[in-house]
Amino acid sequence: MTGYMGLAPPGQGTLANKVENLERLPEGNNLVLREIRLEDSAQIIAWRNDPVLGKFLTREKLTLAQQAEFFRNYQARADDYYFIAEFKQSRKPAGSIALANLDFAAKRGEVARLIVDPGARLFLAEIFDLFLGFAFGQLGLSVVVANVQSNNRSSKNFHIRLGFQIEKIAPKAWWNGDDVITFRMSREDYPRLKQAWSALLLDARE
Repeated sequence: MTGYMGLAPPGQGTLANKVENLERLPEGNNLVLREIRLEDSAQIIAWRNDPVLGKFLTREKLTLAQQAEFFRNYQARADDYYFIAEFKQSRKPAGSIALANLDFAAKRGEVARLIVDPGARLFLAEIFDLFLGFAFGQLGLSVVVANVQSNNRSSKNFHIRLGFQIEKIAPKAWWNGDDVITFRMSREDYPRLKQAWSALLLDARE
């Protein structure tokens, strides 16, 4: 697994820095992160419109035109990094994850658009390990947060298992009236917690 302490200094919030940062993405035992492409749209729509996978993501079905427009807008944003996690050998997509609402002054970003393919659930810890390594090492962030719907028990349990701490709870803040839990992971805590979850980083060698 690529360590994060020796990576490049933090990039700033410009599109030029974004391009540069995306040239050096970490690799894991089984997975790699790469930036989302327009041709990923059909896969993302299939994931998000799935009644189970998309349950906590959207209120209505996503269309190809909507995803294409979102992608065009994403390309113009310097405060948003959107990834596909894929298997190193087969290049099959394992899921998606984004680092959104980046505040480079506060050195803070938010986990977003997390979807894990049903066939890749065992690799969720590796997706997060690559993601956090990028956030703390490549971008030099101090804090990564994740806003999770209170009823999303599997997501809540996973964040707790990785060592995220509860920063705050916003009552009835989700669009459906559910509470929103903000989980927090700090740069200082990451190396220690990475050791604790290292057993979850399967060396499956797909």
